[in-house]
This record gives sequence, C-alpha cells and structure tokens, in this order.
Amino acid sequence: MEASKTKLFSKDDLKKLIVPLLFEQALAITVGMADTVMISSAGEAAVSGVSLIDMFNNLIISVLAALATGGAVVTSQFLGAGKKDGTRGKEPTGFRL
Repeated sequence: MEASKTKLFSKDDLKKLIVPLLFEQALAITVGMADTVMISSAGEAAVSGVSLIDMFNNLIISVLAALATGGAVVTSQFLGAGKKDGTRGKEPTGFRL
C-alpha cells in the first residue's frame, strides 16, 4: 500500500511565506517602539502605561495567532488524510469563542 505522494506546496512556495511573516513581525515590533518613542516625553508613568498596553496587545495577537494555527493544523490533518470533505466548515473554528 503506497500512499500518493502529491505535495500541496513545494519548498519554494513555503520559502515565499517567510518574507511576509518577517515583515509582519517587524511591523509589530516597530509599532511598540513607535508608541514608546512618541510618549517618552510625557513622563515615566505614561511610558509605563503604554508599555503595559503594548504587552496586552502582543498577548491578544499571540492568542489570535494560536487560534489560527490550531485551525490550520486541523485542516491540514484532514487534507493529509485525504478527507477533503472534512475540511469544509473548519475555517471559522477559531472564531467560535
């Protein structure tokens, strides 16, 4: 019994995804730094408050990324098993909170 070795994505396709991912991370870091620089003249308490909110923002982004990754894992398992019908309706799973 030999399973079909058809790949959905080539290595080149996956390498193309690295650039947008790095760009996204750079933007997220830049926004946090820009917020801190803009508020730095307002005082120590203001910088502390902005930093706290920035960490909260990063937490929310991480939670949403985890939900998206979980949905991708479930969909990938169905695709890997050859059950394309099982992938229908799994896209919004992360939005059902």
